[in-house]
Amino acid sequence: MILKALPLLKSQQVPPEEPRLRVTADGTLQVGRADGHIEFGFRYLGFRFEANTRPTASGAVVQLSAEIGPLPFSAEGVGVRRSTLAIIDASQLMGDARLVISRHRWVYCIGKANLPDEWQPQHALAAATRLVLEVKPYLTMLAEVLPNKAPWKH
Repeated sequence: MILKALPLLKSQQVPPEEPRLRVTADGTLQVGRADGHIEFGFRYLGFRFEANTRPTASGAVVQLSAEIGPLPFSAEGVGVRRSTLAIIDASQLMGDARLVISRHRWVYCIGKANLPDEWQPQHALAAATRLVLEVKPYLTMLAEVLPNKAPWKH
């Protein structure tokens, strides 16, 4: 993202501890990493989503992830565990986003979407939004199965 900075803004006025802000010689304020890729986070349905862009052999992509919570133990209810696993399994049919279980038995939401060749930050935001909306029905179903663990129900 490139913004025109105020003429009074000098490079030495940008906080040195903030590597995502740079002022070029022509007075343009650049926001983002020096390599042009961005990282951002947001909250949706009570979950903290993290997103970033990265290059791949086929072009730039935006990646998305959120920690949903622990997989319920059978002792918490066989039906609750089976329903949770069924929702996670059903999410595997989605194209770009899904729910997964880590080897530490935590449920995560992950997604990845391609960006256009000449992408801008708004493309990454739009792709992350699309990924979250794609997985929303599965997060909503989890809220029905895990009503006491869903952060948006508290």
